[in-house]
Amino acid sequence: MFFLEVGEKGVVDYLASVYTLPMATYKKKSKTNPTTASMNLIRSHIQERSFSRVYLLYGDESYLVCQYRDMLIKALVNDGDTMNFTSYNADSFNMNAVAGDAVTMPFLAEYRVVLVEDSGLFDRSDTELLDIINQMSDSNIIIFTEHKVDKRKSLYSKLSKLECASCLEFTTPEVSTLSKWIASILSDGGLKVRATVPDKLISAVGNDMNTLKNEALKLHDYAMARGEITDKDVEDICVSPVEDKIFDMCEAISRKDKKKAITLYNDLCILKTKPMSIIILITRQYNLLVQTSELLKENATASDIAGFLNTKDFVVRKYISICKNYEHRGLLKALDLCQDADMAVRTGRLSDANSAENLIITLLS
Repeated sequence: MFFLEVGEKGVVDYLASVYTLPMATYKKKSKTNPTTASMNLIRSHIQERSFSRVYLLYGDESYLVCQYRDMLIKALVNDGDTMNFTSYNADSFNMNAVAGDAVTMPFLAEYRVVLVEDSGLFDRSDTELLDIINQMSDSNIIIFTEHKVDKRKSLYSKLSKLECASCLEFTTPEVSTLSKWIASILSDGGLKVRATVPDKLISAVGNDMNTLKNEALKLHDYAMARGEITDKDVEDICVSPVEDKIFDMCEAISRKDKKKAITLYNDLCILKTKPMSIIILITRQYNLLVQTSELLKENATASDIAGFLNTKDFVVRKYISICKNYEHRGLLKALDLCQDADMAVRTGRLSDANSAENLIITLLS
């Protein structure tokens, strides 16, 4: 029996210490994860007390965006100082108000900080922000956090080239890094953790870091009295997320198991999953299946495919199992149907609910 032995570390400190750049995967294709550079730059700015006038923190990993947003604010703003810190969200954002705060000098403090979250500025081509930045002193700092950033727009393009600005992307770490991080949370207080538990937990709840942390803490507290965390504990208390049900639905569809596919769709409705989200997630699954099928045609191994898709071998084996139920052209046709369903909603031809239901029925036929 094998157990993980991982010492206690803070979440942010631990990620910074174990994070490694993901290397090439299949056929010498490589993809550099920008998160390492983003974390290191913010840490160096805090350590050296040398800050950019503007920070843009964005990416698909909201957990890390929030962590490093809070680190910056803590380093720049004294506790309880409401005079030198102003925040705006999607509802309260006003460019004129932000401009006023951005050029107002700090009062009895080193910095005046403006936090702007989900402004939508970086999905547009409006460059008014650049004029505001030109009027700012080094004692005034704006921190933007955005869910959506269009790098093709002129605002992002110009901002990213300014020496006084830092545009930092945070994407989800590799599964291997997430496993080590989860192990550090689970083993807190000296608990023994079966070596398979972190990967089991990721497989059960997905790789969203907020969800992973919450489920890991729940698992830790559940097993504290016994002093050991096993795979069965994960099965007993960690609820399968929407994406798992989507995967199971696609598997049922591949076997033409209408009863199970419809049952899973009804389960998703009970969970109040938006029909458009169901369409998007089914499309994502079939996209992964098409990629798996294409790689299998090139004689790629499960390990090769796992590297290419940035997932674990056991997940790929599930994809391979589903692919056996299709010819490659059948998967391509299924993906086309998914895209047609998405377009039907976006063009108003069908409601999202009707389009999702039609898609499932058509895939089953």
